Amino acid sequence: MSIRKTVNAHTPHGDVSYEVITCVNCGEEVVPEDAVMVGIGFEAVRCDGLPICRATHEAPTEVRALCEYCAEGILSYQHGTTGDVKRRLVAFTEEASPVGVGVWLGIAIATTLLVAIVFGTVLLGLSGLV
Repeated sequence: MSIRKTVNAHTPHGDVSYEVITCVNCGEEVVPEDAVMVGIGFEAVRCDGLPICRATHEAPTEVRALCEYCAEGILSYQHGTTGDVKRRLVAFTEEASPVGVGVWLGIAIATTLLVAIVFGTVLLGLSGLV
């Protein structure tokens, strides 16, 4: 189990406290921002957050922390972000129902058109004042 604790250190400017988390593989203590969180096992979770999504998803049963060194060696972890918008959008469309995706797209398009109409009306109104 990944252990999270607060460490106190004395510096010339006074005492400082910060949180560390223990790597489950080697026991190294790292700050939580540098830890690589890994999900272990899967359990079914019902999605009740969004009104368009009522599906059952898989979520990790447990989440453990690895230091970057162990993550690179064990999982071939590469530094950088994993937030690929296109990949997340494709995953959303696969998980959500077609009606839900259609409603979401309809609202997005309607909002875009409404903003364009208001913006155009304001520009035409301002050009009439000149």
